[in-house]
Amino acid sequence: MNVRGKLFGAMTILVLFVTVGYFGATQGYLKNRFEDYFKEKTTGLFEIYYKEHKNSWEGIEEIKISDKLEQKNLDRRKIALLSPDGNILFFRGSGDPQSLIQQGKRNTIMVNGTTVGTIYVDRWESSEDYLLKNYILDSMLTQGLRVPALTGIMALLLGLWLTKKLTQPLKRLIPAIQKIAVGELHTRIPVTTMDEFGKVTEALNHMSQQLFHAEEVRKNLTADVAHELRTPLSIIQCYMEMIQEGGRDIPPETLLPMQDEVIRLSKLVDDLHQLTLAEAGKLKLDRSSTDLIPLLDRIIDMLKPEAEERHIDIIRSYPAQKLNVFVDPNRITQVFYNLLVNAMRYTSSGGRISIQITDISHDESRFASISITDTGVGIAAEQLPFLFDRFYRVEESRSRHTGGMGLGLAIAKEFVEAHQGFISVQSEIGRGTQFIVYLPCA
Repeated sequence: MNVRGKLFGAMTILVLFVTVGYFGATQGYLKNRFEDYFKEKTTGLFEIYYKEHKNSWEGIEEIKISDKLEQKNLDRRKIALLSPDGNILFFRGSGDPQSLIQQGKRNTIMVNGTTVGTIYVDRWESSEDYLLKNYILDSMLTQGLRVPALTGIMALLLGLWLTKKLTQPLKRLIPAIQKIAVGELHTRIPVTTMDEFGKVTEALNHMSQQLFHAEEVRKNLTADVAHELRTPLSIIQCYMEMIQEGGRDIPPETLLPMQDEVIRLSKLVDDLHQLTLAEAGKLKLDRSSTDLIPLLDRIIDMLKPEAEERHIDIIRSYPAQKLNVFVDPNRITQVFYNLLVNAMRYTSSGGRISIQITDISHDESRFASISITDTGVGIAAEQLPFLFDRFYRVEESRSRHTGGMGLGLAIAKEFVEAHQGFISVQSEIGRGTQFIVYLPCA
C-alpha cells in the first residue's frame, strides 16, 4: 500500500473511532441525565412530604404516588422507604420488600444535612416518564446515527482530498529520486513549498549536486593520477631502453634523471596517501602546545635563499608575546611550507610576501590567525571555489616540474581541518592572494 492509501486508511479509522465514540458518549450521557432527573424527582416527593409534616414520616403509608397514565395502568413501580434505623416505613408494589431492598436502586433522603430515610425502587421513572424517555432516546438514536454518518462521509471526502494534497509533492519526488538512483546526477527538482517537503527537495538537490561533483572529482582524479604517473614512467622507460641499447657502464649523470622521476613518483604516492587519510579522518596527529613564531621562522629560513635570489621580500608581523597552538608540528610545518612555496611561485621578482599572526575568537573558542599575503598575479574569482581540489591548477598548461602536482593546497586544507581549524583564501587579479589559516590555541 502506498503512502496515500495508508494516510486515507488512518483518517478513515480515526473518523470511525470519533463517530462511534461521540455516538456512544451522547447516548450514555442522555441516559445518565434521565436517570439523575427521575431519581431526584422521585426522591423530591418524599422530601416534600417529610418537610410538610414537620420533619416526620407520620402517615407516609397513605402517600399517593401516581400520574395520569399510572391511574389506568396496573403495572406500577415498586417503591420502599426505610427509616435511618432500617425500619420499613412505606412499601408499594407486589412481592417481598426485602427483595426490592437487596436488588433495587436506592437513594438517600437528606433534609438540612441529616439523613432521614432511604428510598428503594425498581426504576426511577414512572410509566409516563418511561415512555417519554424511550421516545426521546429512540429519536436521538435515529438522529445520532444520521448526523455522524453524514459528518463521517464529509470527513472522509475531505481526508481523501487532504491525502492527495499532502502526498502530491512526494509523488513528484519519486521520479527524480529514481533518476538519481540510475546515475542521472544532474537532475534538479523544483522547490514549490517551504514546508518539510520543500526542505527534503532542497536536501535532495544538494545531495545530487554533491554526488555529481564527487563523480566528476573521481573521474578527474583517475585521469590526473594516470597523467601524473605516465610522464615519469615514460621518462624512466626511455632511459632504461637507452641503457639497454648502450650495453656499457652506466654513468651517474644518466641515473640522476631516473632518480628524480622515482622521487617524484614516491612523493606523489605519499601525498595521495596522506591526503586520503586526512579526508577519511584517519590521519594520525601527534599534537602538542607549539609556539608558532619559531615554527614559521624555520620554514622561512629554508626558503630564504630562493627568496633572496629572486629578490622577494618576506615581511613578518608577529605579536609581542608568543602564541601557542595545539597542533602536530610536523603536519602544520607542511601546511605553511606548501602555502609559502605557492606564494613564492606566483610572486614575481621584486615582489613581497607578508606573514602576520594574530589571535581571534570564533564560536566561543580562541584561534590563532596566520595570514600569508603575496603580491603575485592573483587568482580569478571563478577559480577560488576549486582551489583546494586535488590536482587543480590555476594554469592547466604549466609544467608539472615547475608548478607542482596540484596537491599542495588540498593537503594544506585537509591538514588544517584535521586540527579542528579552517582555511580561507582571498584574491584579486593583478594584486595578489591572501591565505588565512586558523588554528585552535593551546
